[in-house]
Amino acid sequence: MMDYEEYSPKEQLQLTVCQRLIAEKSYLSQEEIRRDLQERGFDSISQSTVSRLLKLLGVIKIRNAKGLKIYSLNPQLRPAPDAARTVSEMVVSVEHNSEFILVHTVAGYGRAVARILDYHQLPKRTALVHKQINYLLRTH
Repeated sequence: MMDYEEYSPKEQLQLTVCQRLIAEKSYLSQEEIRRDLQERGFDSISQSTVSRLLKLLGVIKIRNAKGLKIYSLNPQLRPAPDAARTVSEMVVSVEHNSEFILVHTVAGYGRAVARILDYHQLPKRTALVHKQINYLLRTH
């Protein structure tokens, strides 16, 4: 996670919560982000504040597997690989359908996530396919 020492405690908390929300969920609009921030205790947060948070976090819009434009943390602004990071910090998103599970990882963490998946010995009907930094689990 990023360091927000130069901001007030309230802003630090807003930035941290907003960053975590975007990392954990796919958002199509700033209004969806604003509602989730309100549910987490920022009752009076405005759309303009959400917009400012997104700018400070360097959030970008990308197309997901369904072709929808969603807000995402910019992978180029993420910290360099660090073996002490948790798996939740290594994984950007997980998508699935009836045949595949697609794991999007932070740049530089693909192999680490694959090793973790291998270590936990997924069911035999699952095969691991790797290309660049995305990992695809195929169920047979």
